[in-house]
Amino acid sequence: MSYTYTIATININGIASHARLKMLEDFLRNQDIDIALLQEVTQSNFTFLRRYEAHINVGTDNRGTAILAKEGITITNITRLPTGRGIAADFEGIRIINIYAPSGAGKRKEREDFFNVAMAPLLPSAPTEIVLAGDFNWVLLQTDSTGQRNLSKTLDKLVRGLSLQDACDSQQLRHKYTHYTSTGASRIDRVYITESLRMRKQGVEIVPAAFTDHFAVTVRLSLETQSTRHGRGHWRMNTSILHEMGFREKLREEWTRWKTHAKYYPNRVLWWDRYVKPMV
Repeated sequence: MSYTYTIATININGIASHARLKMLEDFLRNQDIDIALLQEVTQSNFTFLRRYEAHINVGTDNRGTAILAKEGITITNITRLPTGRGIAADFEGIRIINIYAPSGAGKRKEREDFFNVAMAPLLPSAPTEIVLAGDFNWVLLQTDSTGQRNLSKTLDKLVRGLSLQDACDSQQLRHKYTHYTSTGASRIDRVYITESLRMRKQGVEIVPAAFTDHFAVTVRLSLETQSTRHGRGHWRMNTSILHEMGFREKLREEWTRWKTHAKYYPNRVLWWDRYVKPMV
Protein backbone atom coordinates (compact mmCIF):
# COMPACT_ATOMS: atom_id res chain seq x y z
CA MET A 1 0.00 0.00 0.00
CA SER A 2 1.03 3.60 -0.55
CA TYR A 3 1.80 5.87 2.39
CA THR A 4 2.95 9.49 2.46
CA TYR A 5 5.82 10.16 4.85
CA THR A 6 7.01 13.60 5.91
CA ILE A 7 10.77 13.93 6.35
CA ALA A 8 12.23 17.11 7.84
CA THR A 9 15.72 18.49 8.33
CA ILE A 10 16.47 21.23 10.85
CA ASN A 11 19.47 22.63 12.68
CA ILE A 12 18.22 22.98 16.27
CA ASN A 13 21.11 25.26 17.32
CA GLY A 14 22.08 23.26 20.42
CA ILE A 15 18.82 23.90 22.27
CA ALA A 16 18.80 22.52 25.82
CA SER A 17 16.21 24.42 27.86
CA HIS A 18 12.98 22.68 28.74
CA ALA A 19 10.93 25.42 27.05
CA ARG A 20 12.74 25.14 23.71
CA LEU A 21 12.73 21.33 23.75
CA LYS A 22 8.97 21.48 24.31
CA MET A 23 8.75 23.81 21.31
CA LEU A 24 10.63 21.20 19.26
CA GLU A 25 8.14 18.54 20.33
CA ASP A 26 5.20 20.79 19.40
CA PHE A 27 6.81 21.53 16.03
CA LEU A 28 7.17 17.83 15.19
CA ARG A 29 3.56 17.22 16.14
CA ASN A 30 2.08 20.24 14.36
CA GLN A 31 4.02 19.56 11.16
CA ASP A 32 3.23 15.84 11.47
CA ILE A 33 6.85 14.82 10.94
CA ASP A 34 7.52 11.10 10.49
CA ILE A 35 11.31 11.30 10.37
CA ALA A 36 13.25 14.31 11.65
CA LEU A 37 16.91 14.84 10.82
CA LEU A 38 18.48 17.15 13.41
CA GLN A 39 21.82 18.94 13.41
CA GLU A 40 23.77 20.76 16.12
CA VAL A 41 22.41 18.37 18.73
CA THR A 42 23.80 18.65 22.26
CA GLN A 43 21.27 16.44 24.09
CA SER A 44 22.16 12.79 24.52
CA ASN A 45 18.70 11.91 25.82
CA PHE A 46 15.48 12.55 23.90
CA THR A 47 13.16 10.39 25.99
CA PHE A 48 11.06 13.49 26.68
CA LEU A 49 9.76 13.24 23.12
CA ARG A 50 6.50 11.33 23.04
CA ARG A 51 5.89 8.93 20.13
CA TYR A 52 9.43 9.21 18.73
CA GLU A 53 12.47 6.97 18.93
CA ALA A 54 15.72 8.93 18.88
CA HIS A 55 18.99 7.75 17.35
CA ILE A 56 21.62 10.23 18.52
CA ASN A 57 25.22 10.90 17.54
CA VAL A 58 26.79 13.61 19.69
CA GLY A 59 30.47 13.69 18.79
CA THR A 60 33.83 14.83 20.04
CA ASP A 61 32.92 18.55 19.95
CA ASN A 62 29.72 18.00 21.93
CA ARG A 63 27.75 18.87 18.80
CA GLY A 64 26.15 16.24 16.67
CA THR A 65 23.30 14.84 14.64
CA ALA A 66 20.22 12.74 15.29
CA ILE A 67 17.45 10.85 13.51
CA LEU A 68 14.01 10.87 15.15
CA ALA A 69 11.59 8.23 13.88
CA LYS A 70 7.91 8.29 14.77
CA GLU A 71 6.61 5.31 16.73
CA GLY A 72 5.85 2.43 14.37
CA ILE A 73 8.59 3.37 11.88
CA THR A 74 11.58 1.04 11.74
CA ILE A 75 14.99 2.20 10.60
CA THR A 76 17.97 -0.14 10.31
CA ASN A 77 21.67 -0.26 9.48
CA ILE A 78 22.46 2.88 11.46
CA THR A 79 25.91 4.36 10.81
CA ARG A 80 27.46 7.14 12.90
CA LEU A 81 30.53 9.28 12.27
CA PRO A 82 32.75 9.54 15.40
CA THR A 83 32.82 13.33 15.04
CA GLY A 84 29.04 13.47 15.36
CA ARG A 85 28.78 15.28 12.03
CA GLY A 86 26.80 12.58 10.34
CA ILE A 87 24.36 9.73 10.90
CA ALA A 88 22.65 7.51 8.33
CA ALA A 89 20.09 4.71 8.30
CA ASP A 90 18.02 2.55 5.96
CA PHE A 91 14.26 3.07 5.71
CA GLU A 92 11.84 1.46 3.23
CA GLY A 93 14.65 0.79 0.74
CA ILE A 94 16.03 4.33 1.09
CA ARG A 95 19.40 5.36 2.51
CA ILE A 96 18.72 8.44 4.65
CA ILE A 97 21.86 10.50 5.31
CA ASN A 98 21.88 13.39 7.79
CA ILE A 99 24.96 15.64 7.80
CA TYR A 100 26.20 18.69 9.67
CA ALA A 101 29.14 20.12 7.74
CA PRO A 102 31.87 22.23 9.42
CA SER A 103 31.02 25.93 9.41
CA GLY A 104 33.04 29.12 9.27
CA ALA A 105 35.13 30.96 6.68
CA GLY A 106 38.31 29.44 8.09
CA LYS A 107 37.12 25.85 7.67
CA ARG A 108 36.83 25.63 3.90
CA LYS A 109 39.43 22.85 3.64
CA GLU A 110 37.82 20.99 6.52
CA ARG A 111 34.48 21.13 4.68
CA GLU A 112 36.14 19.88 1.48
CA ASP A 113 37.69 16.97 3.37
CA PHE A 114 34.32 16.24 4.99
CA PHE A 115 32.53 15.85 1.64
CA ASN A 116 35.51 14.16 -0.06
CA VAL A 117 36.47 11.66 2.64
CA ALA A 118 34.88 11.90 6.08
CA MET A 119 31.26 11.26 5.13
CA ALA A 120 32.09 8.25 2.93
CA PRO A 121 31.04 5.67 5.61
CA LEU A 122 27.50 7.07 5.48
CA LEU A 123 27.04 6.37 1.78
CA PRO A 124 25.30 3.19 0.55
CA SER A 125 27.50 0.30 -0.51
CA ALA A 126 25.21 -0.54 -3.44
CA PRO A 127 22.91 1.50 -5.71
CA THR A 128 19.74 2.52 -3.88
CA GLU A 129 17.40 5.44 -3.35
CA ILE A 130 18.95 8.26 -1.29
CA VAL A 131 17.78 11.16 0.82
CA LEU A 132 20.74 13.40 1.65
CA ALA A 133 19.82 16.23 4.01
CA GLY A 134 21.20 18.53 6.64
CA ASP A 135 23.13 21.73 7.19
CA PHE A 136 25.68 21.84 4.36
CA ASN A 137 27.24 25.22 5.25
CA TRP A 138 27.89 25.58 1.54
CA VAL A 139 25.73 26.44 -1.45
CA LEU A 140 25.77 25.35 -5.07
CA LEU A 141 23.99 28.28 -6.73
CA GLN A 142 24.60 32.01 -6.73
CA THR A 143 20.94 32.54 -5.84
CA ASP A 144 21.28 30.39 -2.69
CA SER A 145 22.87 33.21 -0.70
CA THR A 146 23.39 36.94 -0.43
CA GLY A 147 26.69 38.63 0.27
CA GLN A 148 29.68 36.30 0.01
CA ARG A 149 28.93 33.18 -2.05
CA ASN A 150 30.42 30.06 -0.49
CA LEU A 151 30.12 27.98 -3.66
CA SER A 152 31.48 24.45 -3.49
CA LYS A 153 32.76 22.38 -6.40
CA THR A 154 33.41 19.52 -3.97
CA LEU A 155 29.78 19.32 -2.85
CA ASP A 156 28.57 19.77 -6.43
CA LYS A 157 30.71 16.80 -7.49
CA LEU A 158 29.27 14.67 -4.67
CA VAL A 159 25.65 15.54 -5.50
CA ARG A 160 26.18 14.89 -9.20
CA GLY A 161 28.06 11.65 -8.52
CA LEU A 162 25.13 10.32 -6.50
CA SER A 163 22.64 11.52 -9.16
CA LEU A 164 20.76 13.64 -6.62
CA GLN A 165 18.45 16.59 -7.16
CA ASP A 166 17.48 19.43 -4.88
CA ALA A 167 14.02 18.70 -3.45
CA CYS A 168 13.32 22.47 -3.61
CA ASP A 169 13.09 22.38 -7.39
CA SER A 170 10.87 25.43 -7.88
CA GLN A 171 12.27 28.91 -8.42
CA GLN A 172 9.98 30.26 -5.70
CA LEU A 173 11.45 27.94 -3.04
CA ARG A 174 15.00 28.42 -4.24
CA HIS A 175 14.70 32.09 -3.43
CA LYS A 176 13.73 31.36 0.18
CA TYR A 177 16.60 31.27 2.65
CA THR A 178 16.92 29.01 5.68
CA HIS A 179 19.48 30.94 7.75
CA TYR A 180 19.95 34.67 8.36
CA THR A 181 22.91 36.48 9.91
CA SER A 182 23.98 40.11 10.28
CA THR A 183 25.97 39.83 7.05
CA GLY A 184 23.47 38.06 4.82
CA ALA A 185 21.16 35.10 4.24
CA SER A 186 21.62 31.66 2.71
CA ARG A 187 19.87 28.41 1.90
CA ILE A 188 22.39 26.14 3.60
CA ASP A 189 19.73 23.70 4.91
CA ARG A 190 18.65 21.46 2.04
CA VAL A 191 17.31 18.05 1.05
CA TYR A 192 18.60 16.14 -1.97
CA ILE A 193 16.77 13.12 -3.40
CA THR A 194 17.18 10.68 -6.27
CA GLU A 195 15.10 11.07 -9.43
CA SER A 196 12.79 8.17 -8.53
CA LEU A 197 11.98 9.80 -5.18
CA ARG A 198 11.46 13.15 -6.89
CA MET A 199 8.71 11.52 -8.93
CA ARG A 200 7.06 10.41 -5.66
CA LYS A 201 7.33 13.79 -4.01
CA GLN A 202 4.01 15.16 -2.78
CA GLY A 203 5.34 18.53 -1.66
CA VAL A 204 8.17 20.46 -0.05
CA GLU A 205 8.14 23.45 2.30
CA ILE A 206 10.57 25.77 4.07
CA VAL A 207 9.07 26.24 7.55
CA PRO A 208 10.04 28.72 10.30
CA ALA A 209 10.76 27.31 13.77
CA ALA A 210 10.71 29.62 16.79
CA PHE A 211 13.18 27.55 18.85
CA THR A 212 16.15 27.93 16.47
CA ASP A 213 17.79 30.40 14.08
CA HIS A 214 17.35 27.99 11.14
CA PHE A 215 14.28 27.21 9.06
CA ALA A 216 13.22 23.60 8.64
CA VAL A 217 12.84 21.95 5.25
CA THR A 218 10.07 19.34 5.01
CA VAL A 219 9.55 16.90 2.15
CA ARG A 220 6.56 14.58 1.69
CA LEU A 221 7.22 11.32 -0.18
CA SER A 222 4.62 8.77 -1.25
CA LEU A 223 6.18 5.34 -0.73
CA GLU A 224 5.01 1.80 -1.27
CA THR A 225 5.22 0.04 2.11
CA GLN A 226 5.40 -3.69 2.64
CA SER A 227 2.92 -3.72 5.51
CA THR A 228 0.52 -1.53 7.42
CA ARG A 229 2.20 0.62 10.04
CA HIS A 230 1.40 -0.08 13.66
CA GLY A 231 2.33 1.51 16.93
CA ARG A 232 3.19 -0.33 20.11
CA GLY A 233 0.61 -3.06 20.54
CA HIS A 234 -3.05 -3.17 19.55
CA TRP A 235 -5.26 -0.29 20.60
CA ARG A 236 -9.04 -0.30 20.79
CA MET A 237 -10.99 2.85 21.53
CA ASN A 238 -13.08 3.04 24.68
CA THR A 239 -16.23 4.60 23.23
CA SER A 240 -17.39 5.82 26.63
CA ILE A 241 -14.86 8.68 26.43
CA LEU A 242 -16.97 10.21 23.65
CA HIS A 243 -19.23 11.46 26.45
CA GLU A 244 -16.37 13.39 28.05
CA MET A 245 -16.37 17.08 27.13
CA GLY A 246 -12.57 17.39 27.33
CA PHE A 247 -12.05 14.54 24.89
CA ARG A 248 -14.60 15.91 22.44
CA GLU A 249 -12.92 19.33 22.47
CA LYS A 250 -9.56 17.70 21.87
CA LEU A 251 -11.02 15.65 19.01
CA ARG A 252 -12.35 18.84 17.39
CA GLU A 253 -8.87 20.39 17.59
CA GLU A 254 -7.26 17.31 16.04
CA TRP A 255 -9.88 17.13 13.27
CA THR A 256 -9.14 20.76 12.35
CA ARG A 257 -5.42 19.96 12.22
CA TRP A 258 -5.96 16.82 10.14
CA LYS A 259 -8.02 18.74 7.58
CA THR A 260 -5.21 21.24 7.02
CA HIS A 261 -3.02 18.36 5.79
CA ALA A 262 -5.57 17.03 3.28
CA LYS A 263 -4.23 19.32 0.54
CA TYR A 264 -0.90 17.49 0.62
CA TYR A 265 -2.42 14.16 -0.49
CA PRO A 266 -3.38 13.26 -4.08
CA ASN A 267 -6.74 11.88 -2.95
CA ARG A 268 -8.95 11.62 0.12
CA VAL A 269 -8.38 7.88 0.52
CA LEU A 270 -4.67 8.32 1.27
CA TRP A 271 -5.43 11.20 3.61
CA TRP A 272 -8.09 9.13 5.43
CA ASP A 273 -5.72 6.17 5.81
CA ARG A 274 -3.08 8.46 7.28
CA TYR A 275 -5.08 10.39 9.85
CA VAL A 276 -8.54 8.99 10.46
CA LYS A 277 -8.29 5.24 9.94
CA PRO A 278 -5.69 4.68 12.68
CA MET A 279 -8.12 6.24 15.18
CA VAL A 280 -11.09 3.97 14.47
